[in-house]
Amino acid sequence: MWNITYIFWVHIFTAIISMQLVFTVYRMKQVRGRVPFLWIMLLAAYWSLILTFESAAPTMEEKIGFSRFEYFANMLIPLFFVKFIFSYDLEKPYWFKRSFWILWIIPVCALLLVFTNSYHHLIWTGYTWSPAGNNILIYHHGLLFYFAMAYSLVMMVFGNALLIVFIRKRPVFYKSKVGFLVYATVFPVITGLIYTLGLSPLEGLDISPMGILVSGLIFFWAISREQLFDIVPAGHQLMIEKMTDGVIVLDKNDIVMDMNPAAKATLKIEESIKGAKLETAQPLLRDIATEAASGDELRKEVFLPAPINRWFEVMRNPLNDAHEKKLGTLLIIHDITHRKKGEDQLKKLANDLTELNAMKDRLYSIIGHDLRSPFNSILGFADLLATSYDEFSDDDRRTFAKNILAASRNTFELLENLLEWSRIQMGRTPFAPEEIHLNLEVNEAFHLMRMSADTKNIQLVADVPSQQMVYADHNMLTTILRNTISNGIKFTGKGGKVKVSSTQNHGHTRICIADNGVGMVETIRKKLFRIDSLVSTLGTANEKGTGLGLILCKEFVEKHGGTIRVESRLGEGTTFTLDLPGIPAV
Repeated sequence: MWNITYIFWVHIFTAIISMQLVFTVYRMKQVRGRVPFLWIMLLAAYWSLILTFESAAPTMEEKIGFSRFEYFANMLIPLFFVKFIFSYDLEKPYWFKRSFWILWIIPVCALLLVFTNSYHHLIWTGYTWSPAGNNILIYHHGLLFYFAMAYSLVMMVFGNALLIVFIRKRPVFYKSKVGFLVYATVFPVITGLIYTLGLSPLEGLDISPMGILVSGLIFFWAISREQLFDIVPAGHQLMIEKMTDGVIVLDKNDIVMDMNPAAKATLKIEESIKGAKLETAQPLLRDIATEAASGDELRKEVFLPAPINRWFEVMRNPLNDAHEKKLGTLLIIHDITHRKKGEDQLKKLANDLTELNAMKDRLYSIIGHDLRSPFNSILGFADLLATSYDEFSDDDRRTFAKNILAASRNTFELLENLLEWSRIQMGRTPFAPEEIHLNLEVNEAFHLMRMSADTKNIQLVADVPSQQMVYADHNMLTTILRNTISNGIKFTGKGGKVKVSSTQNHGHTRICIADNGVGMVETIRKKLFRIDSLVSTLGTANEKGTGLGLILCKEFVEKHGGTIRVESRLGEGTTFTLDLPGIPAV
């Protein structure tokens, strides 16, 4: 038969209020430290409910049985209280998350001792009924009971100390409003001491859950009504959550304390990394956070490689308290990929425009000077022959004819190159690669260049295997060989040699056009294939050129997917090396 006393009603009333607080906080999804707070109040309600049954139990065995279960709340509430306080501290040390389980060792051991007390009597040494009656059982405590209660009280004091340290870091505005909360956390300590020392004002009444309830009510009011413990007001928090820019909060050891959804999406982070080093999220951002001096702001553009592959502007701002003591760092990550692409496009357009202007200027120069000069020579000699033919000897007339032929040939070559180059720029040059006998192409090019070579007594040598094939466009390959061999003849003195050789390796063809002529200096060599700085140098017999032929060679070689390079030493000769790919796999 249950024995209902005033103690029963005190504890049941405490349990009901505690549960109401649990239901209320459970519906508040955005409260910081919500989970440990719910555990504290749930355990307080559980404690009060067990005390209710223990006070009404009619037998000693039943009372002892209920008392054992009270210790779950007694030992665990201080741990969740410490965890609750830490949830508000931006400077929460990294060891706390990794090593919090150590704090559970003593409570677990104490619970084991409570449920095995009948074997060792270290928690309760005995039990007696109260002389005053009222169904009150007096528990005689052993040494380990006081040790367990001391540990529980130390954890509560430790939580209070953490709260004091946290409040000291807040601005004065917050200190003035939340300082009194420190006094609220003293209630559980005082009520715990009263019970442990047996100083309860009413015999048999354990007022410890009441102290927890008072603290819980005050904390609930402060958090839900005033939001005093938040780093920023709720409006600011909502704004950060909705920002399209990523926001990361670091402590002074570069440990991630918070990040908004935009930061997670930007860095492609699916799991929570709170409490971990920033390098876990992105090593490049770790460098941004640490490279500036303490207290300095920093703004820098960084490229985050795969799998992100985007450009960001990272703004680093220190987080300091009212005394300018560093609390941590705030990183704001702004995506500037579209801007960088726009800048790259503008740079490309600027470079293309510069190149087009250079082309235009060079074309005007070729048309106005290089193309006009040969016609002056042709017209001059032709006029002499037409008006004074009989006044000249046969040798003179033969010389005039040779000069007209040379000028005409140079002009024709220039026109061919100019027309070919213009067709390339307009995309009208057909590209039809096929297998070609390289030896035949080289000999045909020698045949076209024979007269120029014989004039200077230059030897043309072909070192190309007779059956060697090359995969190339016939017209383009002819132009390449004609221009490179012509260039070798032009800059080789009398009695010199121009040699064309080739090798093949895994289907790839390498063609070398080498001469033992005058060579060139490094500054001229670097300009050979640039349209904006075409090199026009007189040959060993004062032959003229525009440099456009070598530009054509480069365009045609690259059209094949190959490369062309030149090596030269002044006074030792020049070698052009062409590397052409083999037949593509079908």
